[in-house]
Amino acid sequence: MHKKFILFILFLVFGCCNAPLVEADEISFAQIGDVNYSYNDSYMDKYLFFLSSSIRKKMPDFVVFLGDNVQKSTEEDAIGFMRAIHSINAPYYIVLGNTDAHRLSGIEKEVFIDIVTTFNRNQKENRNYYYFKPNSDIVCAVLDVTSDFAPSKHGQVSDEQVEWLDNLLNKYPKKLFIIFHHSPLIPPRIEYQLSMLNTEKYESMLKKHSNVILISSGHYRQNAIYQDERGIRHISAPAFKDAPHSYQIINIIYDIKTYKSPKDVEITINNVKV
Repeated sequence: MHKKFILFILFLVFGCCNAPLVEADEISFAQIGDVNYSYNDSYMDKYLFFLSSSIRKKMPDFVVFLGDNVQKSTEEDAIGFMRAIHSINAPYYIVLGNTDAHRLSGIEKEVFIDIVTTFNRNQKENRNYYYFKPNSDIVCAVLDVTSDFAPSKHGQVSDEQVEWLDNLLNKYPKKLFIIFHHSPLIPPRIEYQLSMLNTEKYESMLKKHSNVILISSGHYRQNAIYQDERGIRHISAPAFKDAPHSYQIINIIYDIKTYKSPKDVEITINNVKV
């Protein structure tokens, strides 16, 4: 009995010495870029059905569509798109893209957002920019960088949204932030006609805060990741409409208690073909 007791004590000591000092937390989400859904394209309904099935198997904590959700800014395409993704069993959120809504030759943003909120139980606020909390440590901010009046491939963050995001970051200084918008702040390649304009206020505001870990976008239809000098990852998603009809699973490992900068967070991307 005495020998067994000594072995038990040694086991406890050995186990404690080899146990990790800090237990990291983990969250994953799926992001889908540039679906460009068309009501007359039956193939896209099929691929979105496969997408729902794939997400059901991968079991992400939430899903984000990164804009250019529809091919044309019409009620038919918007309703068709929302019906096609309605079977997704994870909480999902919609980002506005430049093809989705504009006054000149399409439906207004208020109409598009009304269609989204009618179908989507997760988005009940009729707003073109908003935030949500997938867990107790993370805040996700969704911005609208598209034109109100006419379709434009150039993105731009309004002063109103820069101020709103600044206030949100000040409100939750101890939480980690993920930002979603259609056009990237740091693009995967140089292409002026797709670039975001007048980013100075946006970039200056971000430099005031150390808790933004990731900025995700679509628009360039290219799979890429870039880490800036502060450690913030800028992830570009491929276009789901283009073969091989893929999306990304983003996995984040973090420790909120020891976090000091975005470099402390481990982020990996898994590209999934449906």
